[in-house]
Amino acid sequence: FFPVLSELHFIQILWQCVLYSSELYLNESVPYLDGPLMPLQFYRDWIGPNKPCIIRNAINDWPALSKWNPTYLRNVVGQKVISVSVTPNGYADAVNGDRFVMPEERQMTFSSLLDIVEGSVKNSGVFYVQKQCSNLTEELPELTGDVQTHISWMSEALGRS
Repeated sequence: FFPVLSELHFIQILWQCVLYSSELYLNESVPYLDGPLMPLQFYRDWIGPNKPCIIRNAINDWPALSKWNPTYLRNVVGQKVISVSVTPNGYADAVNGDRFVMPEERQMTFSSLLDIVEGSVKNSGVFYVQKQCSNLTEELPELTGDVQTHISWMSEALGRS
């Protein structure tokens, strides 16, 4: 049973939808921040309103920035077998045309993935490493010493400190 709406009631409901949708982040670009903010300010300005941003200079002290290159990665984790997601166009877990697309998951050595990324081995599709609960900590723990696995200001902003 669906009630019949008057034209005025329909317009009122439609206007409420417009008002609610204005709260969505629909900008064409994502703003940059020059560094981490204080946790409360970050929560108020970005987390609370659910707005994306790119934070520059937040991880400048991580050894990974200077150590991680193909040679280093091949030496440290090259022979490790990891989970690699593959899609025809890079879109996964998303609607593509009239279908919901999920990535194909393949097992391959990290060196094999690097060969594809570097272009020395031709392969169709977009290959990437992504896992809901972190490939880094689960499949590549040898690399965790090069990054901070806990970012205190972010944990505080998320209420996890």
